[in-house]
Amino acid sequence: MKMRFADEAEVLHQAHSAPVWNDNGTEISEYLTLQRDNYGFLHNQTMRLANQGVTVNDMGREIEKIIPEVQQQTWYSRGYHGSYSHNARAIMNLYLGYLDLNPTTINPLQTIDKSCVYVEAAGAEALTQAGKAHFEAGRYQEASQLLNDVLQCDHSNESVRELLADTWEQQGYQSETMAWRNSYLQGAYELRTGIIGETIKMASVDIIANTPTTGFLDFLSVSLNGPKAIELGLDFSLTIVHPDMNESFYGEVSNGNLTAIQTNTIENADTTLYLHKADMTRVISGETTLQALFESGQAGIKGDVESFHKMATAIDKFTPDFHIVPMPVAK
Repeated sequence: MKMRFADEAEVLHQAHSAPVWNDNGTEISEYLTLQRDNYGFLHNQTMRLANQGVTVNDMGREIEKIIPEVQQQTWYSRGYHGSYSHNARAIMNLYLGYLDLNPTTINPLQTIDKSCVYVEAAGAEALTQAGKAHFEAGRYQEASQLLNDVLQCDHSNESVRELLADTWEQQGYQSETMAWRNSYLQGAYELRTGIIGETIKMASVDIIANTPTTGFLDFLSVSLNGPKAIELGLDFSLTIVHPDMNESFYGEVSNGNLTAIQTNTIENADTTLYLHKADMTRVISGETTLQALFESGQAGIKGDVESFHKMATAIDKFTPDFHIVPMPVAK
């Protein structure tokens, strides 16, 4: 882009940033040069450090130490929308994975179990007092590191809950990166209130209508509760036919897993479902139900109907109210 367009372009528009005007003939070239070097530096130096033994969890802070001053002092290459730390760790994870190769972390303890190991060894009171000392000294991340373990191990500790929320709030106030600030402040809010707000509904009828059936089958595969499917003895094949689209799809449920593909012909399966694509959109959007379509004759099913209905009982419904931070104990 720089070689072909920078000298001739009058203005450059880009996501998450203001336009760049070529008033003096060099602004766009300078912008593209710094952006190019910014991403190139981050990628190449991450892999250089990785080859020197810097592990994935340490990579973020190591990169932050060496970001060139020109990038730090230029408004459009600072970490307002993203962060060098997260991006460096993502680059390393892309090539080498999340494992830091320390044998202790090959098969890590679950979060609560790991926290309780520290609490049981040091004592909740000792960790809490150390966390308070760090907080009073303005070392908020060190404080949250200790207090998080105490609260993970005992969700009912209200004084630690409030202090941990304070540490996250302070880190949020100090975060230049938007995503970090939002995470800290949202975490503090959830700690104090126990409230997880509803997410914005993005799946409009138009989006659903234009989503390929293969996409819905992929989502159905993820939604299938594998252990429950095995418990129900689900082991059957399924063909879905869209008469209005002249499309057909074939899937197999076995070993707690659903796999499906689009086919050019209607495959001979244990169960065959006839459903217009437009009606599938109505079912997914909640406008109607599959059972209502069966009863009205707008959809049909033949073969092993029992297995199909059993599979429906093994589909999980996802909600966004799962806990990430230690939530208050219900009273």
